[in-house]
Amino acid sequence: MPMRGSLNFPGDKSLSHRAAILATLATGTSTLTNYLDASDTLNTLKAMQALGAKVTPMPAPDGSASERQFRIESPGLSALKSPAQPIDCGNSGTLSRLIIGLLSGMAGVTAVVDGDASLRKRPMRRVTGPLEKLGAKFEWLGAADCLPVRVTGVKLKGIEFTETLGSAQVKSAVMLAALASQVAIVIHEPIPSRDHTENMLRFAGVDVLREQQTIRVAAGACPQPREYKIWGDISSAAFFAVGASLLPESEVLFKNVLLNPFRDRYLATLTDMGAAIEILPQRDECGERGGDVLVRHAPLHGITIPKADIPSLIDELPVLTIAGAFAAGKFTYRDAKELRVKESDRIAIMAQNLARVGATIEEFDDGLAVDGDPARALGGTIESHMDHRIVMSFEIADLVSRHIRHPHDAELMQSASLTIKGKEWVETSFPSFYDKLHYTLAHGASPMGKSVITIDGPAGSGKSTVAYTVARALGFNQIDSGALYRAFTYMGYREFTRLTIAGGADWEHAVAGSEALTNYLSALAVEIRFSPDGRQHVVVEGKELTDELRSPEIAARIKPIADARYIRERVREVLGQAADSYSLVADGRDMGSEVFQRAQFKFFLTADSRTRAERRLAEFREKSPAITLTEVQRQIEARDRDDEQREFGGLRPATEAIFIDTSSRTQEQVAQIMLAYVRCQRTEGQMTERASGI
Repeated sequence: MPMRGSLNFPGDKSLSHRAAILATLATGTSTLTNYLDASDTLNTLKAMQALGAKVTPMPAPDGSASERQFRIESPGLSALKSPAQPIDCGNSGTLSRLIIGLLSGMAGVTAVVDGDASLRKRPMRRVTGPLEKLGAKFEWLGAADCLPVRVTGVKLKGIEFTETLGSAQVKSAVMLAALASQVAIVIHEPIPSRDHTENMLRFAGVDVLREQQTIRVAAGACPQPREYKIWGDISSAAFFAVGASLLPESEVLFKNVLLNPFRDRYLATLTDMGAAIEILPQRDECGERGGDVLVRHAPLHGITIPKADIPSLIDELPVLTIAGAFAAGKFTYRDAKELRVKESDRIAIMAQNLARVGATIEEFDDGLAVDGDPARALGGTIESHMDHRIVMSFEIADLVSRHIRHPHDAELMQSASLTIKGKEWVETSFPSFYDKLHYTLAHGASPMGKSVITIDGPAGSGKSTVAYTVARALGFNQIDSGALYRAFTYMGYREFTRLTIAGGADWEHAVAGSEALTNYLSALAVEIRFSPDGRQHVVVEGKELTDELRSPEIAARIKPIADARYIRERVREVLGQAADSYSLVADGRDMGSEVFQRAQFKFFLTADSRTRAERRLAEFREKSPAITLTEVQRQIEARDRDDEQREFGGLRPATEAIFIDTSSRTQEQVAQIMLAYVRCQRTEGQMTERASGI
């Protein structure tokens, strides 16, 4: 059975940790939306409460308290206090290292940082070592270099530090220590690492300067209160991206996920392996770009992952290894020793488990190699070693193995190929994983009923051709709203001519201000009908207009009609009536933002002006054979400015519009992306998200 559907993911864990901490450093009230409600990040909120912040769940749309939206009211950095009890980081290495960094620079504050049995085995020296050299004070209360540790905050001096591990946790811990002590920071980063802390600090009003491999923050910098809208976790989506790539006929859409280049690199790795993936950036939130990702099934082949990519793939290497196990040929990576000090020794655990269940595997000190086989089902027992990513990776391996053994049966109806121990550890980072997995497998297309799809965008972005393709594929009717404006122009000018026999008037001013003409046009009975072949008919006062709408005289006189607000309202009314009777695809400038505000699907096509000029060059040369590409581009850009500045009917994307850049995509490819959105979001299924309290 394929994986299908549209998925929204819990808030990104890295962003959730940092948003809670920066909100606590700011004096005042911040809000956190789509905060990850997993035990790791809920422990961060508890830690912030222990330091003196007030954390309150915010009301959900139904009025209940939401475990994904929080309000943090903080007295500010200078008023934070020593916690009465040890700070419990649970299983979170990120929280433990970030909080150690923060506490070490908070003069007068003392705290014990602890964690569960798994976290107590993980080394903390990578963070405490650099901080000790800067003057921080630590006391190990158990095994050396491991939690629990007592942190005694001190006023650190100005910090200049070279981070040599390529570790975002170390870099972020040092930055938080400097912020806590209100001293200047200079960090040299010869090995680039994830930049979430820098991005979020900029979003919170801190001036973070980057010059090549050096990061600088001036003394006295402090975050300001903000509204943090946290993107969905692109790392959580990795399991579904691999599953959809491996299971035939799959098509899964990830909505509103983080698209940071240090975090979505695995999508490029899967693409290098042959995966069919479309990445659709949408907007910025919390200083980070995010958007949607569409993944379809495609045969995969093995690759050797380049050394330079490893730091950006460190969390996804386990599930990429599963992709490699079912790809054609050898899959390998090296230079990943960081994997040995994650929640488990992931290199050893992946190698041992794969060998146990039937894969041919070779383990190195810094990586592994697996001989992939698309036809080999795995079977046996998986030891997770309390590691959530090991569990989720092998759940995908189990689905693929079931399909290989019984390709015509529903995976949910089959017995498991792999017995996975420690499934409860998924709760630490991704409580809704199993709900989402079940949802993508328990699918079926729901009837659409009467629906509207809008496609807006500037001239030359390909709207009309794409709209035609989408309408034909779905059996919808394509709206030509321009025909309505031509109809009002034709009828209006005919009435204008009759009215001005007696006194004469200016057409443009008559459309805008003649009471007789405006009353006539406002009362005109206009209707759109569609014949079974999809052809649009414009009927005015009971008579269909055809050739009358195509004369050059109409084109020359249409602008005052198109600019008149009352005409635009009449056109909107006519189109709304059509939507009551037909399923429609409507393209234009304001179809999603003004005309069909309740449309089920809203798209906005973009393309750079040079590409659009190239597309329109032949059309322009029919009228002006000598016109150059540069002149066409200039005219298109001028039209863009005019369209964007229109008071009514301007070129403005709807708030919920899905942006698709058509610059490097064919019109057929764009249409297929839109159709995939429709298919994925029509998928039936019930998914219950479980929430935890703080």
